Amino acid sequence: MPGVTGEDLTIDQLASEVDMTVRNIRAHQARGLLPPPTIKGRIGYYGPLHRRRLQQIRAMQDEGLNLAAIAKVVNDGQLTAVTTEVFTDSGPAWFEADELLGRLGTTLDDGTAARAVELGLIVVDGDRVRMDMPGLLSLAEEFLAMGVPLAAQLDALAEVQSATEQVAAAYLQLADEHLIARVAVDSGGDLDAIRESVARLRDLARVALDASFNHAMSEALRVHFDG
Repeated sequence: MPGVTGEDLTIDQLASEVDMTVRNIRAHQARGLLPPPTIKGRIGYYGPLHRRRLQQIRAMQDEGLNLAAIAKVVNDGQLTAVTTEVFTDSGPAWFEADELLGRLGTTLDDGTAARAVELGLIVVDGDRVRMDMPGLLSLAEEFLAMGVPLAAQLDALAEVQSATEQVAAAYLQLADEHLIARVAVDSGGDLDAIRESVARLRDLARVALDASFNHAMSEALRVHFDG
């Protein structure tokens, strides 16, 4: 059916997957705890967002949080806002295309600009170019000054992106299973408390990532030079 993916479920299928009754799901939806389904024909379809939301609600209920407190956390995208803002160091930056290409020592026809777009590092935004991670620009310039070609940097960044996506997924699972629901219960659904706990998670994850990288780099260099 057009607009329906293999991940979409009817309400009966959703109820079975999250171990809730259809009546409970409809009640959560009536309270505003769950977004409405996508309607195709006369059938409502629920996707991954609905499954995650119901799992969050179930986890908080299992910890003893009442629905009024849960509503404070999950309504109006507040949980998304307070958790993601912790990881947002700065907003995007816009550049004139010629300015950015000049700073990167490249041109439109050498392929590196297209690769940067493919990796999501730059986005063409009307007449200008947007960088959602502008801190990478000074990093690229420093590598260029050291003699590292931009193409080689992009190859390395592609690997870093893949690895950090896996790290993020691992810590998201940790937070979802062991942190957010418990903090929500202990604080009575206080969003500032959740924000602080996620900020601490970020700091601890950075320590773990730094230690793991240092160890892995040390071993890689030892093998590379000593065989």
